[in-house]
Amino acid sequence: MKITIPKPSPEVGKLGYFVGSWIVEGNIPPGPWGTGGPFSWTDKTEWLAGNFFVVGHWDFKMPADLGGDGQEIFIMGYDIERKVYTFDAFSSQGRHIRSTGTLTADKWIWESEASYEGKVVKQRYTTEILSPSRYEVKFEISEDAKTWLAFMEGIAQRT
Repeated sequence: MKITIPKPSPEVGKLGYFVGSWIVEGNIPPGPWGTGGPFSWTDKTEWLAGNFFVVGHWDFKMPADLGGDGQEIFIMGYDIERKVYTFDAFSSQGRHIRSTGTLTADKWIWESEASYEGKVVKQRYTTEILSPSRYEVKFEISEDAKTWLAFMEGIAQRT
């Protein structure tokens, strides 16, 4: 039996935009989650050997009433069978988020679900590429997948 090792698809290559070091800064508006305030994170990503997956590490700073500072590791890829991007993240706050994403022009939309105090909410994380070294982020939540509340918005800058 001969084993053939596949080559990364063109879709996987598009994740290369995120490889490198970034700093993200923005604001969390007041809402049902608390008083809000500024947030930031540093992001370091690289290709996993074979160039099928991007592996990253975030060090984040959040308002204290939203859990405070922490870390997160994540893996991004492309599921060729389902034709969706994948994003799995594991945080120092005990959360595992599994998202699927789509790319249209320069806009990535990642969707997931999470449970907060027993209540399941939909999550949508949008990344819009503004230039080779800058992108905009927006994270929204919804209880019904119709009405969305902006949880955070910010700008990422390549460092």
